[in-house]
Amino acid sequence: MLGKRRRFWFFIGAAIMFLYFLITSNSDPNKPISRNQVISTEMSIVVYTRTGDGGAHVSIDNVTLSKEDISRIVGWLNAAPESAKIPVDDVTGSISAGIALRLKHNAEITIQYNRKQIIVSRKSRFNRDSKYILDQKDLRDFMDQKLEGTYFGEDTVSVE
Repeated sequence: MLGKRRRFWFFIGAAIMFLYFLITSNSDPNKPISRNQVISTEMSIVVYTRTGDGGAHVSIDNVTLSKEDISRIVGWLNAAPESAKIPVDDVTGSISAGIALRLKHNAEITIQYNRKQIIVSRKSRFNRDSKYILDQKDLRDFMDQKLEGTYFGEDTVSVE
């Protein structure tokens, strides 16, 4: 009889812990995040250079983001109103820069920039995804600054 009671209370305790875990987790992909939730970051940019024979060489360079950069990016994402987010299914254009923010609980935010639009993809740990075009001037300016001089030494590229 004592063994059955222990098992019963064990399962009740496990169920309560599971419910607590579900309630306190960030399961909504559009929910604001804190800087403390970011466990790792990556940023890459595409660099175009001329070769000696008149051709072009394309490479992908990694960019180191400072803690201040990460805090600003998180702030810009959180500050964006719903009216600045346009839901999309696909990304169009050539991606010139990208940022990946890996969050606790196996969630991720990916920011892609094609020199015209910022596309944000958010994945929660329960695979609830959202993808939208973000109209955020500060983030666009940040990406443009990181891309300075990457298109054959020029700062800008004509985007169709």
